[in-house]
Amino acid sequence: MLSFIAVLGIFYVLMCFLLFVFQRQIIYLPSTEVSVPDVAYTLLDTGEMRIKVWTLNPGKEKALIYFGGNAENVAYNIDDFRSIFADRTVYLVNYRGYGGSSGSPYEGGLYSDALAVYDHFIKLHSTISTMGRSIGGAVATYLASKRNIDKLILVTPFDSAVNVGKKIYGFFPIDLIIKERLDSVGRAADITTDTLIIAAGNDRVIPYENTQNFIHSFNKTEVETVTLSNVGHNTVHLHPDYKETIASFIR
Repeated sequence: MLSFIAVLGIFYVLMCFLLFVFQRQIIYLPSTEVSVPDVAYTLLDTGEMRIKVWTLNPGKEKALIYFGGNAENVAYNIDDFRSIFADRTVYLVNYRGYGGSSGSPYEGGLYSDALAVYDHFIKLHSTISTMGRSIGGAVATYLASKRNIDKLILVTPFDSAVNVGKKIYGFFPIDLIIKERLDSVGRAADITTDTLIIAAGNDRVIPYENTQNFIHSFNKTEVETVTLSNVGHNTVHLHPDYKETIASFIR
C-alpha cells in the first residue's frame, strides 16, 4: 500500500506534467469570430497562417497596431478606438486561432504574425505605433524590439510568464515547465521608443511586483507610467481617465 507521501509525490509529478502539456490551453483562450458589417478587414496570408486584421479609420498617414489580452475579442474595441485614435488608421489583430484567424496560438507564432502584420502595413503609412494589453503587451514589446515603432502603449503588462507563474504556482518548478515564456523583461532594454505603461490599481491577475519589475527594466527615462485606481486587470478600460490617458500620449 502506497504511503501518503508517495501518493503526494505522484500527484505532484502528475500536476507538473499536466501544466507542461496543457500550458497553451491555460494561457490562450481564443475568442470566437464576430461579424461587424461596417468595418473592413484584411485576411493577411503570412505564408503560414491567415490572420484576420480589422481596419479602423482607413487612409490615415499614421497607424497603430493593437494586440489584445489572452481571452479578448479585439473587435469589442472598435467604437472606442475609432475615437481615441481618430487621426490614425488602427489595425486590430486577431491572433492565430482567434476571431477568424487560422491556426492555434503559441508564443513564437504570435511574434512572427506581429512582424508580418507590421511589414505588410508599414508600406501604407509614414509611422506605426503599437499597443498591447496584458499578454498583448508581450507581443507589442517584442515588435517594438524588432521594428521601428513610433510610440508604444502597454496596458497591464507583466515582466514574463515565468515570473508570473512563480507567483501563482510557486510550489512547481516553473522554470522547467513553462515553454511559453513571454519574456518582455528581457527585451525592454532594446526598446528606444517613447512608452506609456498603464497599470490597474486593483489588479488581481498580474501581481504588482511583476509590472514594476518590467517598468524598471527599461534603460531609458522616456517611459510614462500611470496607475488607474479602483479598477482591475479586466476592467481597467472602464476607468474614466483611461481613454484620455492614451489619447494625450499618442497625440
